[in-house]
Amino acid sequence: MDDTQNGQSFIIETEPGVFFVKLKKAVYEQEAVMQASYKFTNACFIKIDAVEEGYVGIWFKAKPQVNIDPNLLLCEYCNEVLDQQVRLDLEKRYGKLRDTIYQFAFVPIKDRMDDLDE
Repeated sequence: MDDTQNGQSFIIETEPGVFFVKLKKAVYEQEAVMQASYKFTNACFIKIDAVEEGYVGIWFKAKPQVNIDPNLLLCEYCNEVLDQQVRLDLEKRYGKLRDTIYQFAFVPIKDRMDDLDE
């Protein structure tokens, strides 16, 4: 495989037709990994398990009826995990602010006017 980082492939074929990606738990939360993995269950059988301290391993085996390049599929998976993690990070950072704005926007005008009088 030609996708390398520090001279090592981040996608490894562990046996014919079975591919493996290892992700750092310090970078990717379990929820991001699970959400991304779920999006790929239509194309692959997926197994997720701890592999070594601080890492999670994800194994992929294409379903028989799916004809797709495994490199492309797993690169897309890695992008999806990143996307899910960014969503989680943004929710933690700005979720309360979003909820406050949303709540204020949908409070009846009378209640807002009462708050201004106080």
